[in-house]
Amino acid sequence: MRLGRWWVVIALGAGLVPGRAAAQAEAEAAVPVRNVLSANPFLLISKWFNAEWEHGLSPTSTAGVRVSRVDIGDPDVTYFSGRAFWRYYPNGAFEKFFFGFDGGVTSLDDAGDTSTVLGAGFELGYNWMLGARRNFYVSLGAGADRLFAGDLGDASAVIPTVRLVNIGIGF
Repeated sequence: MRLGRWWVVIALGAGLVPGRAAAQAEAEAAVPVRNVLSANPFLLISKWFNAEWEHGLSPTSTAGVRVSRVDIGDPDVTYFSGRAFWRYYPNGAFEKFFFGFDGGVTSLDDAGDTSTVLGAGFELGYNWMLGARRNFYVSLGAGADRLFAGDLGDASAVIPTVRLVNIGIGF
């Protein structure tokens, strides 16, 4: 009878070991993300460019910079934008829904005639951190910027901002 009880104890113990090992391996596999580098692969195929670097400031906020360059129709017309941004993530930095503010410079060069203005706005979006190490980054979003000062004089203009998809790596 004693031998039967030991088999029960050994069987229960063996059943617990793989669960603990799997949980420990999963915890070790995740990468603590403090920075994300991302770009829009669809724009890169079209010879356009959109890339950003985002850095975690706190458990729920990040800051970063974004640059975009687009040739519009005629190859002599080029749009360039450089922005600094701040984002708030209610579920934790780099995860799920975010709301943010941005500001920076927008320039339009039409065959050598360049107009440069300042702009500020907001954005809403959603991110996923995927993969076994949770460091594969996918982001969607949209917003709007009000352009002012510079070559606009006293006028202002509002332009939409759309992030079809940014793909990146967290580290």
